[in-house]
Amino acid sequence: MIINFMKTGSENILYYNAIANEYNDMLDKNPDKIIREKVADKFCGIVKTAAVLDFGGGTGLDLDWLSNNNRTIFFCEPSIGMRERAIYDHKNLPGDTVIFLDDFAADFRQWHVQLPFAVKVDAVLLNFAVLNCIPDIELLFQNLAIVVKPGGNIIALALTKNFTKILRANFWRFLKSVINHEPASVMVRYKKHRQTVYVYSINEIIKASKKYFDFCSSEMLPPSGFTLIHLKRK
Repeated sequence: MIINFMKTGSENILYYNAIANEYNDMLDKNPDKIIREKVADKFCGIVKTAAVLDFGGGTGLDLDWLSNNNRTIFFCEPSIGMRERAIYDHKNLPGDTVIFLDDFAADFRQWHVQLPFAVKVDAVLLNFAVLNCIPDIELLFQNLAIVVKPGGNIIALALTKNFTKILRANFWRFLKSVINHEPASVMVRYKKHRQTVYVYSINEIIKASKKYFDFCSSEMLPPSGFTLIHLKRK
């Protein structure tokens, strides 16, 4: 069975466009605030002053702490609604601190054809399940490798297959994806909006990235169901 990745990607972008004005309020509470602080601590403990790619940056909730460390930040967000909110909320940041990628440059699937920016970055942040929005993570890591320096770091916060609450609620959909040899997926709903979430095991993430990245560590952040992952460019 062939998955229409283009259609799925478009549906997920529409989902984030629809919730853009509510997104900050959704995440501005515990435990999400605590988790974000843990991700920031992990990132800043590994990555010092550097050029950074904020991949799937949403409404820019990480831009303040990223910019406080004097980094050049390339902000990649394919949802126009989320990106416009990020630009508006951070219009006071110096123009050379944050570079917002436009629609074409924000499509990582095209990076092997045309680079999204001229330099290679020292690190990539994929926060709050950005990895889970992507059905082909092997292609993701292949094209991230194009823009990351050797020795550069990826810090990713992902929902993994031990996130039992979502899996139980979507058992039959999850089972169908396994039978059809598709990426395991579940449907997440918010009001009238819905999004396809792809759920990977740590081993699947390691396998998809191993040609270009070494696996350094993973850490469960209970009770959230998130796993904090560190990879390093070969």
